[in-house]
Amino acid sequence: MRIVSSITGDHWVLALRTVLAVWLALYVALRLDLAQPAWAILAVMIVTLQPVMFTGGTPPLGIIIHRCIGRLIGTFLGALMGLVLIALFAQQPMLYLLAAGGWLAFCTFCVMLLNDEPASYIMMLSGYTATLVSLTAIGTGVDNIFDLALARTTETALGIGAGFLMHVLIAPRFGSHALPGTLSALIEGAAGEARVALMETRSRAVLNERLRALMGKHQQFESQHTLARFEFRRFRRLLPALDRFAGDSLALMTGLRELEEAVDRLSHCEGCEDIMTALRAPTLPFLKALEHSSEALPALPELPDIVSLVSPEARVTRVRATLVRERLAEVVRLLHHGRSLSLAMRHHRYAHLVQLTGRRPRRANHPEYGVARYNAFRVFIAFELLGLFWIHSGWTSGYLSMMLLGVFIVLFAKAPNPAAVVRQFLTGTIWAVIIGCVFSYVVFPAITGFPLLALSIAVPVAIGTLMTPHMRYAAVGLAGAVTLMTLLNLHRTYVFHPTQFINGGLASILGTVVTMVTYSLFQQRTPAERLETLVAAYWRGLERVTRARRLPSRAWLESRLYDRLGRLLALGSGEQMLREAVDLHALAMCLWRLRRLARRAGSHQRDIERWVLELGRQLPRAGRDEQAWQRLAADSEARAASLYEIDPLPTALIGEFEMLAHLLRDLPGAEAQAREALSHDEDEQGAMDAR
Repeated sequence: MRIVSSITGDHWVLALRTVLAVWLALYVALRLDLAQPAWAILAVMIVTLQPVMFTGGTPPLGIIIHRCIGRLIGTFLGALMGLVLIALFAQQPMLYLLAAGGWLAFCTFCVMLLNDEPASYIMMLSGYTATLVSLTAIGTGVDNIFDLALARTTETALGIGAGFLMHVLIAPRFGSHALPGTLSALIEGAAGEARVALMETRSRAVLNERLRALMGKHQQFESQHTLARFEFRRFRRLLPALDRFAGDSLALMTGLRELEEAVDRLSHCEGCEDIMTALRAPTLPFLKALEHSSEALPALPELPDIVSLVSPEARVTRVRATLVRERLAEVVRLLHHGRSLSLAMRHHRYAHLVQLTGRRPRRANHPEYGVARYNAFRVFIAFELLGLFWIHSGWTSGYLSMMLLGVFIVLFAKAPNPAAVVRQFLTGTIWAVIIGCVFSYVVFPAITGFPLLALSIAVPVAIGTLMTPHMRYAAVGLAGAVTLMTLLNLHRTYVFHPTQFINGGLASILGTVVTMVTYSLFQQRTPAERLETLVAAYWRGLERVTRARRLPSRAWLESRLYDRLGRLLALGSGEQMLREAVDLHALAMCLWRLRRLARRAGSHQRDIERWVLELGRQLPRAGRDEQAWQRLAADSEARAASLYEIDPLPTALIGEFEMLAHLLRDLPGAEAQAREALSHDEDEQGAMDAR
């Protein structure tokens, strides 16, 4: 009753779209006398319903196009690999198990390792399609392996085409429609944060909350801008600029963090209020204009020259004021670029505001090799053990359990709790077996003609579609629809084979149970443990920045850091860990700038680089020791103080040492660790007193 009351109009439209696509795929498959019409229906269900599990409603057209393309490529590669497996190992079952299990494990490894969604989806399809084709050939006869591979590819293409056509014709939903508004909201929020940073000091709790809010807006922009390449031609012209700003928006947040630190550093200097007043004068009107949505692009403010504001004798004040000006100029530039991009997306007359040329920036992802290797290992073990049972038992329908194991164990490898998802799939599979029995031996024998066949199939398809948008029943609905289409054998509807159906149903249930048991026994690292690993990767990255012979490009380094930050958010990091990650990001960029600016230090370059290298060696050893961080901060401050006496060193170089000292002294996590250590010592002292 609860699920019925929560069905919306969008869900009914989704069900209508899915039913019509299934009818079209089934009709064409039967008219062309294709070998397995159920495969065409299966392609419709997976392309349409799998994104519904994550969107909770009609998926955007961009996701559908992306899934259709990925499924076509993945199915072709998987069918080709299935041909290779049968050609090489058709007469050697043990070698086939090793080769097919190895391919499935390799594809799972790539799925876990690749952050690029299209490539990951293609590898997923390649993995289980190869097992579907080769196992079907083994179960039904290897002589028709080429026909099976061709049929699988052809009918998958038919199902993809039918599903895509209905999504285009019936109430299409464009996910990137809201992209200009999302970008405007991100710019408005960041402009407000910059204005507040110039005007007042906020507590760390408030800063953490505001940071997470901005990161949420960035994630929304990131997800929508990836759809733009598929949905709107006018947005495609802006793709290079959109891709570039996807990284710039995170650089904007790091810049806001560093701006707060620089303003705080300057606030301890004499005459700071006069300097801040001079910097606020041209900047605040610009920021206030960005905070309010409008059709005008405010002019980029001209910040005053610090040399004219600070006397040459006040070198400390001049360095810190220069640092504030540089960070403020970077933030203002990024905000101006973001507003011009949002205006260019809204109106063609603003297209000249954005540079539309240039290649897409190269993204450097942070790979989790340990997680990928572990998933590949458990996939291989499960496939081999179930394969040995199938071979030694001589169960003719056992290949069906192997097929479902291959599909489910790759399909849900990225889920936070795959065992729970597969448990829901088991419920759906059991219901599908029961309903399939009723259809095969009660409904279908009484049916004559395609209209009645289509109407009868529409009932379970509609029910499964209406269940999928609800998180609690999503896996049940999808599994029921998928398993039912697999069991119905629509190419020979009126053949009475109860023994074969029972064997197929038991094999489907067994494959799902083995998948669930595999995920339960071989549990991968928890999200909390993966979060700790990601934070540890930040620390190792800091050391690499200080000792790399060839300094990496800023775009590459920022991309790697941003990818880690995105993973932290996806795994559910807390406020403190998120803040620490942003600070570590700022620290890494500060060290990078130090090494780059050291090239302009003349004879002092080697000395500065040696100091940075030694700091990099001490960073991992400092860990959570608050006193160690205070010593490093004091050392950095002393280094900055010594550089004031050297002429003519760049002011920006000294300013980076100042920023480095501030980041080291204010590193989050050290204070919490000190409190934990103090609490532990008090507990030990209390226990000693009690004894």
